[in-house]
Amino acid sequence: MDDFFYPKSIAVVGAAREEGKVGHSVLKNLIDAGFEGEIVPVNPNATEILGLKAYPTIKKVDLAVVAVPARVVPSVLEEAGRIGIKAAIVISAGFREAGIEGGRLEGQIKEISRKYGIRIVGPNCLGIISTGARMNASFASEYPDKGVISLISQSGALCTSFLDWAATEGLGFDKFVSVGNKVDITEAELLDYITRHSSTRIVALYIEGIDNGREFMRIASETSKLRPIIALKSGRTDVGAKAASSHTGALAGSDATYDAAFKQSGVMRVDSIDEFFDAAKIFSHCEIPKLSTVAIITNAGGPGVLASDACAKYQLPLANFTFDTIEMLKRRLPPESNIYNPVDILGDAPPQRYVDTLETVLNDENVGVVVVLLTPQAMTEPEKTATSTLELSAHAKKPIITSFIGGKELSTATELLKHGSVANFASPETAIRAAHNLVRFREIRTSEEARQAPHIIGRKRAVSLRIKNVQKDRRTSLTEEEGRDILRAYGVKAPRERLVTTRDKVVQASHEIGYPVVMKVSSPDISHKTDVGGVVTGISSDKAAKNAFDQIYANVNRRMPQARINGVIVQEMVQGEEVIIGATCDPQFGPFVTFGLGGLYVEVLKDVSHRIAPITFAEAKEMISEIKSYPILLGARGRKALDIDALADAILRVSQISQDFTEIQEVEINPLIVQEDGCYAVDALVVIQG
Repeated sequence: MDDFFYPKSIAVVGAAREEGKVGHSVLKNLIDAGFEGEIVPVNPNATEILGLKAYPTIKKVDLAVVAVPARVVPSVLEEAGRIGIKAAIVISAGFREAGIEGGRLEGQIKEISRKYGIRIVGPNCLGIISTGARMNASFASEYPDKGVISLISQSGALCTSFLDWAATEGLGFDKFVSVGNKVDITEAELLDYITRHSSTRIVALYIEGIDNGREFMRIASETSKLRPIIALKSGRTDVGAKAASSHTGALAGSDATYDAAFKQSGVMRVDSIDEFFDAAKIFSHCEIPKLSTVAIITNAGGPGVLASDACAKYQLPLANFTFDTIEMLKRRLPPESNIYNPVDILGDAPPQRYVDTLETVLNDENVGVVVVLLTPQAMTEPEKTATSTLELSAHAKKPIITSFIGGKELSTATELLKHGSVANFASPETAIRAAHNLVRFREIRTSEEARQAPHIIGRKRAVSLRIKNVQKDRRTSLTEEEGRDILRAYGVKAPRERLVTTRDKVVQASHEIGYPVVMKVSSPDISHKTDVGGVVTGISSDKAAKNAFDQIYANVNRRMPQARINGVIVQEMVQGEEVIIGATCDPQFGPFVTFGLGGLYVEVLKDVSHRIAPITFAEAKEMISEIKSYPILLGARGRKALDIDALADAILRVSQISQDFTEIQEVEINPLIVQEDGCYAVDALVVIQG
């Protein structure tokens, strides 16, 4: 990987004499950046380009940058492989993004990569910038200052936007990679390499999709406690969600999977380009706070309220000032000031009043982060206030974030802050959001829990035999009874039940179990029994039992006459709170676990939480507490609290099933009935590969 970022020689294949061509831009960028190694232009129709001797064919170098038509790329890489080149950036477009023929060409370069051991970034990419080597092997128009941010992006356009924004903000970069189609090198490998270098303090990722999700999570987990990893992932909508047999499958869209992956591996996902840029800025300027608490200083009440609201939104506690701080503020501020958090120092505040307040608040042991707000009023001196804030920030041991709110009147002051050591934001809300991201990383870095998921031992042989029998029957869906047998094999409790085939046996089974009972159709062809009238609850007598049996058969025969019916399940009626636990197999990340309250909460509100297996007991409990309806489980409105530990245990057992059997595509308990002491799997759905 060093050859991509610290090469001693670079060949530009497709170097062009004409301005406006990619090969010309790449060559010129290498020269203009001051690359000190050998630069080799390759063009069979030129002897000299931009003052450098040109060669008709490629020669042995550390890095080849390929900017020729897509159809020529395979032959270029074949020649590079034969002469021993081991690193290539393929900037050329026209591969799988261009259709069938482009996909065929991409397959060829993948084969060449494997044949010769050539590592490839791209194709269809912007290129690589490495300021440590003064190397701009890209066709980006901007060359950044040296800095501490490294960017890995699947969008070349976003790369150039980030470069332009950073130049405006006075921020620099360490490494800069456009990965393109990722025919060989992925963002996971780049993340691993880049974060091994201390010159990178911040990693920014723009992601459209990850090919090897588990490898990415492993690498991100190892590095996220050392430096912040900021991720902007596009594709939040349900448009691309796959069809599924279970509610779990429908709820487990790709975006929810990425949310879980980022959360579990310490990657800080942001929601917009603005936040992406702002997060890079705040980490470039600020040290990580020791506390999560925020103190707000403002010269106007409205912005202070907006900042306080933003703190509530992002769950950032306002600092409670010590007695000494309050007394000091009383002495230093006018009587009309608000000396409590947020501190309103009034519209006529001169620079010294800001200094006095900021010094006092910074010395408070209960304060983690200070946010300074300024609005342009008649008596305001924004430039002097900015200068004083910068001077204090240079020696402060706590992060100072500013929001100088306005435009023309504040332009000089904001320029001073921009090129100093203080991160300034356009609004109180964005300043608090930036503080939130600082605190997020603090929590990631200080988390001491070892992510060691418990291994639950189940009767794997019995489950394997069950699955094989279903496969022999050429089915992909297990019956409810078969699904519950799998759950029982992994220690999940289920109600007592009997399978009956006649009206007379219904009464006998009901007496053995004890009224009240529930009856359900048993069919390998019906996944959702209530949809076809295949469930009757609250049965309390022999007559009701016989009528329910007849009703179920009649309903199913009318609505699904082709369905095979094995009989009717008579089941103990268990009462409690209904929840849903499920797991699906995600193509990138593997087993993906979902939890939520049943009924309306999951059907309409989609009040669910997610994790990628394996998960720890603590993570299982976090899943339960994350849903909005969690207070119901804790005993809202005088009801008794339910067994959260038993519920977390059931989540772990479903997670283990999904890990132990890759042939299981979906497993779902819906509902799982949670009581004050224990829980029971009332219904089970298991889908296997066809």
